[in-house]
Amino acid sequence: MNRETGTVGVGIIGAGIMGRSHAASAVGDPRVRLRSVAGLPRETAVQLAETYRIETVTDDYTDLLADPAVDLVIVATPDHLHAEICLAALNAGKHVLVEKPLTTSLAEADRILAVERESAATLMVSFNHRWIPAYAQARAEIAAGRIGRPRLAYARKNDRIHVPTTMLSWSERTTCAWFLSSHDMDLVGWFLGARPVRVYASAVSGVLRERGIDTPDAIQAQVTYEGGAVATFESCWIYPDTFPTMTDSFIEVVGEHGVIQLPRVDDQLQLTTEDSHEYPRLSIGADLHGRRGGAVTAAQQHMIDCILEGRPPLVDPQSSRDVIALLEAVHRSIESGQPEPV
Repeated sequence: MNRETGTVGVGIIGAGIMGRSHAASAVGDPRVRLRSVAGLPRETAVQLAETYRIETVTDDYTDLLADPAVDLVIVATPDHLHAEICLAALNAGKHVLVEKPLTTSLAEADRILAVERESAATLMVSFNHRWIPAYAQARAEIAAGRIGRPRLAYARKNDRIHVPTTMLSWSERTTCAWFLSSHDMDLVGWFLGARPVRVYASAVSGVLRERGIDTPDAIQAQVTYEGGAVATFESCWIYPDTFPTMTDSFIEVVGEHGVIQLPRVDDQLQLTTEDSHEYPRLSIGADLHGRRGGAVTAAQQHMIDCILEGRPPLVDPQSSRDVIALLEAVHRSIESGQPEPV
């Protein structure tokens, strides 16, 4: 960090969808110096650098980590590549903001957290949904006791088939639960203020495998939390591409004295043309009069605040580990056909 100017040097690893989103967020923050981007193929990183005035480009992320001008590394690669990069970044003394989930292995997550505890660096998983206003307000209402003690939760996050077949080149390396339910598992754990202890899960397959993509079409999991609350998580990514929004999302929390529902469908905008009827997604990222806004930007700015002010981030490493532990148990349960401990 340049203490004279109060700026944080940022390097972005990954020049795909989320790498672009983070670059768009960072370029509008006067506290950020966009120092470097690493990506493959190199042409995508060059294009990103040209668009957002990033100073240096490399196709080898270790070059980025060796740059003393980089203080914060944003990891925006496919999920299965997170662990190696996060470990290398922390060992290089860099702060790390990594896209969800932290890893796709609890053993890898534990190695990362062990290094983070011994370092002076700050690590945060970008569970950016905590910065969607409706979700943040729901957490405040629950914490204030407005619905009493939470007893039941339901969370659905389902995608169009475009996502695993076209948007992600690596969908066979993950599942809809890792990719979609990870967000909801973080939110529900945050809402309940409790850790998961047991899960029973089932998966259905066929549609994607017929297209040569060996990953489940849909997964449902019922989770028991400390204190006895239960939650059901649903993830599916075979909605038809005619569905009016890329993601169908809904969360409900039932308390002893009330209920909170979070239907996130249209983000208050409907767009109808001669060819389609759409609900554009605005809460995650949107251009607001020449500047980037939305939850990705807010989460990134929170991370910059934490670095400059020396305080811990809202998304603590332990809660991110809980999500990984729960997801591993979900997939064990699918294989065993039995409830599994978390």
